[in-house]
Amino acid sequence: MTPDDFKESWQTQTSHTRLTIDADLLVKEVRRNQRHFTAMIFWRDVREIGVGLLMVPLWLYLGAKQSSPWTWYLTIPAVLWVAGFMLVDRFRHNRRRPERGEPLRQHVESSLSELEHQIWLLQYVFWWSLLPLIVSFLAFFAQAAWQDRGGGWWTALAISLVVALGLLVFAGIYWLNQFAIHAELEPRRQELQKLLSSLKDESPDEI
Repeated sequence: MTPDDFKESWQTQTSHTRLTIDADLLVKEVRRNQRHFTAMIFWRDVREIGVGLLMVPLWLYLGAKQSSPWTWYLTIPAVLWVAGFMLVDRFRHNRRRPERGEPLRQHVESSLSELEHQIWLLQYVFWWSLLPLIVSFLAFFAQAAWQDRGGGWWTALAISLVVALGLLVFAGIYWLNQFAIHAELEPRRQELQKLLSSLKDESPDEI
């Protein structure tokens, strides 16, 4: 038998070979991954909202103790906005999850919908999270620079360095969020999309 004959024989066999998947096992795996992802997102929100709310009394105390200018307190509405946005978003997108025994396709669609929403949040994190904090940050240091305008070049240089460092921190946070999309969330979305597409191509008795 020639190499071409081997190749033709192999292609013929593989074209008639079908992979049998244990549907129950696949459902369990999808549900397990969904529970893990949902728990991770939940505790992330708890940490960020909790830290934001704890910052409010701390910010008030530090502002009063140091007799800070009024722009110091702009951080409070910025933090409350971010915490409020996350709370409202969680309530609005708290969808009913498929129960045990429901079709696998519904589990996959639910997981994909939840994942795509998290990708959307991270893609626009600059607008709903970082921008309010950056505005309050810049407003405070702009007022500080104006009040200390008689301090000379060294004062202006020190304030500029602090502002530049702060903006680098914000840029790093934004970059980490975008990196999480490309390194973690996007590959998972592609896997779920492929799985959903394969389920749509199959009849129920073929899964």
